[in-house]
Amino acid sequence: MNQDVLVYRSAEVTHKNAPDAEGKVVEMLAKSKNFEGLMVTLEPHTEFGQAYAHKGEEIRFVLEGKVEFDIGGKRYLLKKGDCIWHKSETPHSLRNPGSKKARYFVVIMPPSFS
Repeated sequence: MNQDVLVYRSAEVTHKNAPDAEGKVVEMLAKSKNFEGLMVTLEPHTEFGQAYAHKGEEIRFVLEGKVEFDIGGKRYLLKKGDCIWHKSETPHSLRNPGSKKARYFVVIMPPSFS
């Protein structure tokens, strides 16, 4: 296997629910020793959980719906096509405040979810 290129086929996606999984689906799309890429789906009016902090940084791209991010006590409402980056050491949480499903893609460096 060439470690310079990793291809993940849709059949290889690891479906994994978040720890308090009601209304949330987290799919591990790709992972290396340096990063992980996750697809997150939130049902309407669902919170991901309490604010948490960890080593690294994250970038999220909203694919569908609306997602409200609370980063260090400041709130950011993102819609389809919006992107946000933040240091993971800053306590952060998120929720879907809308009446429709929301989906976003996140890259976390270094891996911390799994």
